[in-house]
Amino acid sequence: MIVRYIPADPAGNLTAIVLSPVAPQARAAVAARMMARCPEGFEQVGFAEEDSLTGEFPRLCMMGGEFCGNAARAFACYAAGVRGRGETRLAVSVSGAREPVPVAVDLRQNRAYAQMPLPYALEWISVNEQKIPLVRMEGIDHALLLNEAPSPELAERVLAAMPGQDAQGVLFVQGGRMTPLVYVPATDTRVWESSCGSGTVALAWYLAQNLADGMHAFAFDEPGGRLEARVAMRAERAAQIEMGGAVKLGEEAEIEL
Repeated sequence: MIVRYIPADPAGNLTAIVLSPVAPQARAAVAARMMARCPEGFEQVGFAEEDSLTGEFPRLCMMGGEFCGNAARAFACYAAGVRGRGETRLAVSVSGAREPVPVAVDLRQNRAYAQMPLPYALEWISVNEQKIPLVRMEGIDHALLLNEAPSPELAERVLAAMPGQDAQGVLFVQGGRMTPLVYVPATDTRVWESSCGSGTVALAWYLAQNLADGMHAFAFDEPGGRLEARVAMRAERAAQIEMGGAVKLGEEAEIEL
């Protein structure tokens, strides 16, 4: 099987955008093989519906049906280039999100900002008698370990305490630095990601709680680069969140699996 793909680097979160048609039931296995064998060292894989690229909403399905903001940003940049219409803003349909995700793209500066789905709940889980905030989102949940250094052992205990979801993130936060681990049950993959768009949103949303109405800007240094988030607070609630930063796209490549 020959698989065509585009390598994408949204703030270090190395992503393969697969262009070849792959049956939904085969995507998890194909993604696992690509992550193991592709020389780029991908952290995740998304499957594009190539016929949708020039339509109203270009469509991307992530390897486990989860949502990924970084993949949405990279896919929007790729789709804008393919469409060749000079678009600076378009909406893409991404697995795990109920509505198309609007993305502002700047192909000259290699940057993109996605208007992200808002978290829908803040809950708490207990690990080692410690209460940990859990930000629940469409397609992914994130546990926030504030003032904690990255620890694989602690991450496993936190994952075990989290409710079922398409994807689960554990975010180790130290000041302005965030180190994300993401587990996708469908592919049984645990990846210490170079950056995490939805994790950036979850952390910014949590930190914006109880702030005054208006726009609040956050930036987090993640292992592969910096991601930014802007949270609009209205009536003491987050009304809109944009997340973004750098995006680099490589040339189309292929691999035989």
